[in-house]
Amino acid sequence: MRTSLVKRAMGLLAVVLVASMLLAMVGCGKRPEPDTSKPTLPGDVSTGVSGDESDSSDIETGDSTTTSDVSGDDTTSDVSGESTDNSDVSGDTTTSDKTSGKTSGKTSGKTSGKTNATTTGKTNGKPGPIVTQKTTKNTTTTQMTTNTTPAAGSSEDLWSKIPDIKGKKIKMLIWWTPYSDGGDVVKAAEFKEKTGATVTYETAELGKYQTRLSSMVMATNSPNISAIINEWYPQPITRKLMQPISATGWDFSDKIYAKKMMDQFSYKGDYYGIALNGSAMSTFYVMFFNKNILQQKGVTKDPYQLWKEGNWNWETCLDIAQKTTDNSKGETGMTITYQNYWMLSAGQDFVLADKSGLKNNIKNEDLLNAWYHAWDMIYTHKVVDTSFTDKTPFYSGKAAMFGGGSYMMQAKGENYVPKNMPEGSWGVVPFPSPKDMDPVAACEGMVWGFPTGKKNSGDQLQAAAWYLRYYLDDLNYRDTTIYNKNECWEVMDWMWEQDIQSFNSIGVLTYGGEYTAASIQYNLIDEADSKSKLKSNLDSWYSVLDANISKIENELS
Repeated sequence: MRTSLVKRAMGLLAVVLVASMLLAMVGCGKRPEPDTSKPTLPGDVSTGVSGDESDSSDIETGDSTTTSDVSGDDTTSDVSGESTDNSDVSGDTTTSDKTSGKTSGKTSGKTSGKTNATTTGKTNGKPGPIVTQKTTKNTTTTQMTTNTTPAAGSSEDLWSKIPDIKGKKIKMLIWWTPYSDGGDVVKAAEFKEKTGATVTYETAELGKYQTRLSSMVMATNSPNISAIINEWYPQPITRKLMQPISATGWDFSDKIYAKKMMDQFSYKGDYYGIALNGSAMSTFYVMFFNKNILQQKGVTKDPYQLWKEGNWNWETCLDIAQKTTDNSKGETGMTITYQNYWMLSAGQDFVLADKSGLKNNIKNEDLLNAWYHAWDMIYTHKVVDTSFTDKTPFYSGKAAMFGGGSYMMQAKGENYVPKNMPEGSWGVVPFPSPKDMDPVAACEGMVWGFPTGKKNSGDQLQAAAWYLRYYLDDLNYRDTTIYNKNECWEVMDWMWEQDIQSFNSIGVLTYGGEYTAASIQYNLIDEADSKSKLKSNLDSWYSVLDANISKIENELS
């Protein structure tokens, strides 16, 4: 009988759930509970999600109110205080003045087998917003390479480079209530003050975001800026909702741009969105640890010390987990939100992207071994909390470590670590990668780009590009409004420098509308006897993914 293990062990990212995500300038928010219904497996005859709204369940949500869509209406908020005409010709848009939301909530965001789409988009050579770089150095022992994080340039440098865009009206499609605490409202107001351009945020319910974007594009009322999150890729591209960022004419060659994240959302050499290094815009996977438990159990070096030495990996993580596990007392080494963290931290995903297109990665040996490792952590070593109640065992002192999203480092939010652990009692490090391989930052990636449409070209596109460059820059907001201690920023900066693997196979898996993100993982570590079946179960998905990849390739060609 399927137990509660199903709820967590397979890394469920249920398609049918709608996450009320708040994405803004600072960190990410709550994660929805996974769908516990039995997912569709190869050969099952059942219906899945429509191709219109692919899996959108694993988006982090903040503690602010997400605009509800009970009437089917969306809202438009002119946070600059200027009255703007953002009516959609479909007539389902209402206008509210200066919507103010609560703080926090952006998804924050993957070696052998890593994505190899290191490409540059077509360009006419027109300079982009290349600004003077500020850097922060994370100095470690000689065993760990000194990192120089290419942080965003100062606002003064940026303003001096923005051309005359006075009077331009920029519309950004989001799925949260614009908020004023260091985020949307403040940024829009400052941008208007410096440039004379007005920014409007239009809110669409997360589960209807792509449908809303599609209707706006069809109605020739495209927003100027919209997002692609890992669950949606490559649908916004195949549906021609997004234009290549090369349309801006910028070369995006400056180190401020997170090419390793942008690679995840490229297709055959074209980029469709941008990300900035050092920001909190994507959900990276991290490992929290309870310092008190580790000391009580005689652990001589905690994960942070091991990380600084360059010795934080699967093996040292297991060693600490074993030392802190006492199953007779209900004490385990760790609890973890999703078991697919191991796969991603090994630079693997079920589908990878490179310059040739999408690659079916099911038969990759490293991918298989990552799932064997996940299975062993649960059943062989018995160091993982099998109630799979996420952060609860960690908060209650029953689990020494907790694998979760980087949004949990945020200073604000009811379910965040700083709100539930005594000050000074916890630490955080990146989620570990296998020993003897280059580290990989596993994440749920996100990029922001420019929808298609006549209203998003020429000077209007340039204005949108400059605002997006400014909006994504977290340099001036590195204070307690985001994370409650510098250690969190240190971890985030380091992860942006590594190879990145986003969980982007979700969109390919759900593309045919027959399967959910849970389906492929349901087989792998569902039960104690599933290890012997793991390879065959994994192989059974090869033809499913091949068919979806072929469908995508045909549509894009």
